[in-house]
Amino acid sequence: MQRLTCDYCGLPFRAPYKPATEAKAYCCSGCALADQLGIEGEKFPISPQLIFDLVLAFGVFNQFLLVLLATALRRDGRVESAVLCVTLAAGLGAVLYLAALVWQWRSRWLRASDAFLYALLAAPALGGAVVGLWLKRGDAALVAAVANLLLVVWQGRGFLRRLWARRNK
Repeated sequence: MQRLTCDYCGLPFRAPYKPATEAKAYCCSGCALADQLGIEGEKFPISPQLIFDLVLAFGVFNQFLLVLLATALRRDGRVESAVLCVTLAAGLGAVLYLAALVWQWRSRWLRASDAFLYALLAAPALGGAVVGLWLKRGDAALVAAVANLLLVVWQGRGFLRRLWARRNK
């Protein structure tokens, strides 16, 4: 195991191999993602990563909105409309979940810890949404929305690690 320092947050970490001389070393996929955004000081460049993150956050927001709408419709006795909202929320959740997984895999940022978290959240999130649709309940779609919110926070952890490293200096 090589002892390296993250090129984004500055925290030390262990890696099974040393990266190539021109390649940057990141302690987690969150730091790799944050460095790809390239936000430094007053500069705020538009990049594919930024656009993906904004679309993902917008999708998670709409997923929560659909769950709340389904709850309100169910209270009003409009069960069929509530089921439609839950179906849309569950479908949007699955699409967002898979898009985040594919994006990280495509960018070669998917680490073992990321894959474990995705697998850990997949069963209750997607399975719960399917069971909720079968039972015509909106509660399980909320589980999928919370799981996707956790994935958004997990992907943004590079910013938190950098703040933590600066605070401890």
